Amino acid sequence: MMTIFVDPSLEEALGRDGLRAEFFDFSDRSRCGIRLDEVRSQIANGRFVWIDVDSAEADAKTIIGALPEDVDRGVHIGAILAVHLNVNVEHVSSLHRSESLLHMVLVSAASHETTRISQRLDVVIREGLLLTIHRGPHEVISAVRRDYVSDFQQHATTPSFLIYEICNQHVEQFLVAEGQLEKEVEETRLALRQAADDKMFNRLAEISDSLLALRKLIVPVRRVLEELVSRKTTLISEASLGFLGVMIGTLERLLDDIASNREILESSLQFSITVMSHRTSQTMNRLAVVSTIFLPLTFLCGVYGMNFDVMPETRWAHGYTFFWILSGVVTLTLLFLLRRARLL
Repeated sequence: MMTIFVDPSLEEALGRDGLRAEFFDFSDRSRCGIRLDEVRSQIANGRFVWIDVDSAEADAKTIIGALPEDVDRGVHIGAILAVHLNVNVEHVSSLHRSESLLHMVLVSAASHETTRISQRLDVVIREGLLLTIHRGPHEVISAVRRDYVSDFQQHATTPSFLIYEICNQHVEQFLVAEGQLEKEVEETRLALRQAADDKMFNRLAEISDSLLALRKLIVPVRRVLEELVSRKTTLISEASLGFLGVMIGTLERLLDDIASNREILESSLQFSITVMSHRTSQTMNRLAVVSTIFLPLTFLCGVYGMNFDVMPETRWAHGYTFFWILSGVVTLTLLFLLRRARLL
């Protein structure tokens, strides 16, 4: 029976000062929280160590002092922490390689109350070590921690399972974000059929921008996975690379869904504009008909009211009767002609 050995005192210390470290031993399926000063000795003993760093609280010197020397030479931990603290930097997923290291930057789509934000996660991989760096609570890391213990017990045979878990949670977040946007697209499409006003057009523009922003997050992650799969490394097992290849297909289908949703929005917008144009055309047509009818009547009123020597209003016994009969004949004639011309 597989067991997990956890020191309660160390578990309570996990996360202190923005740092959390633990080892994994695949020979006996044991894992345990450790102190930073134990990292090098655990790696030397053949165990795999995962260090999770919250850049908002962690101290760069403390982290660098606990890591093998080649890690900071390869990725410059201080520079990574500085990037996390700079809120004005636009983060983009990428992959950097060195002789013995892989450094992945993965940017995910996280939901925060009623808005969506992007979260950067730096993942550094070397023999015997996984280092993750993020700023503040990270949804991907939280999701990984919910599942990784059972996966470690039941399925994991190499440290690559953590890379799979991290990448898989990124893809899951993209799927959730796209699903929410797809629901909003459908709601907006139906709302546009009921009433197309400035508020709905602004909402449509916001959803379209969100779809584009999500696409900008997915495309770089797909490139990272493609490079990992195409340029194989001993740091990630063949089995894990196969699963990463499946994720690439999932991301491609996700990009197709985003394109389809944007097309739905565009077609809904075009339909709404067409309906509005048709209604405007109908209104203008009615106004033109009214103007056509009243134009000759206005002319008759003008002529009839001219200052003749013999004024129709006072000298003709049936002057007003004649005027209204003539106006009625003109109106009925125009209505007949307009209806025959299908303008009514």
